[in-house]
Amino acid sequence: MKTRTLFFGFVIFTISLFGQRTSQKYPDLVRIADSLYNEKDFKNSAFTYSSAFKVNGWKAMLNERYNDSRWKPLLESVQANKKKAFPNLESIPVNGFKVEVITCGMEHNQKGKPVIVFENGRGTDFEYWLPIIQEVSKDNATFAYNRPRIGSSEDDGQLPTIGHIVDVLRQSLLAKGLQPPYVLAGHSWGAAYTRCFASFYPDEIAGLIFVDPHDFVKKPGGGRLPYQEIGLTESQIDSLFDSYDKWADDYIASGPRFVAEEMKAQREFSKSGFELINRNPLPDVPVHFIMAGGYPINQEKTPSLYDQEKMFRINNNIKMKSWIELINPLKYGKFFYCSSSGHMIQKDDPAIIISSINLVLQDYDKIRKEKE
Repeated sequence: MKTRTLFFGFVIFTISLFGQRTSQKYPDLVRIADSLYNEKDFKNSAFTYSSAFKVNGWKAMLNERYNDSRWKPLLESVQANKKKAFPNLESIPVNGFKVEVITCGMEHNQKGKPVIVFENGRGTDFEYWLPIIQEVSKDNATFAYNRPRIGSSEDDGQLPTIGHIVDVLRQSLLAKGLQPPYVLAGHSWGAAYTRCFASFYPDEIAGLIFVDPHDFVKKPGGGRLPYQEIGLTESQIDSLFDSYDKWADDYIASGPRFVAEEMKAQREFSKSGFELINRNPLPDVPVHFIMAGGYPINQEKTPSLYDQEKMFRINNNIKMKSWIELINPLKYGKFFYCSSSGHMIQKDDPAIIISSINLVLQDYDKIRKEKE
């Protein structure tokens, strides 16, 4: 069985969960924005598009075509509105290309004091971290950025592989004068980037927070486990994975490039990610896993070979076991299960992430004192 097939068995499942809180509001806002545009009310059209993109993580759906002549002025207006929400928003050069970053709490940027760093999920903008950034930057320097092609970050022409993005992130931090140690908070696919950052630079890590993370410890063949547990035959699983592969191929060929390129990177990761992750064990620093347990309330009822909610629970249980095994050897490992939160925990329960960051900082201080 192809490695990428094992990985993409969960791509569809993840996408069906993503945006559970916005699936109804986003298209309504887009329709209103379209109407305003057609009526030549460009100002309110731009504001409405901003609202639509905001509830959807600052990204558009597949059927919004970026080669439409109307997008350039509208996206410029969207960016202007976004600048109001992020007064510290700027673009900095990294490897000759502009990277969109936001820094807050820079008055707390002191030698030896951890910097809080946020890594976004696949194809998403840093906007959804805003409530958390606003709170934790009261006492700490914080940094968030958009990977190449996302938001206003330029396309650097490279596949956003683990190694490349870790390098972009690290260079961006240093360019802003933000020296280690770092507390890295990664959401979804972004958690794979932060985990590998810790693998490459373990001595620069003060803590790790994985927010409903991509299953970055899944072994080759592990993607079949939930399907086997729910009772599908090997032939049925093969057929499903073939359909997932085809969907992924079609999406990569026709979907927005800023998402498609990251899907390609995930495929590359599925081939060697397990070995890459385990090149170095987790550093013995505070490590938290925050898992979403809320099944999508607006999940579409599509024909399926299995009970989709039951599959969701099975998959969560498998991942939960893996996460707990990872933190068991650590002195300051913690696991949080949010039974009613969807995948976008930043929107559904930002307080748990804020609390997690504060706990990581407290435990990191304990570690420092123990070493003195």
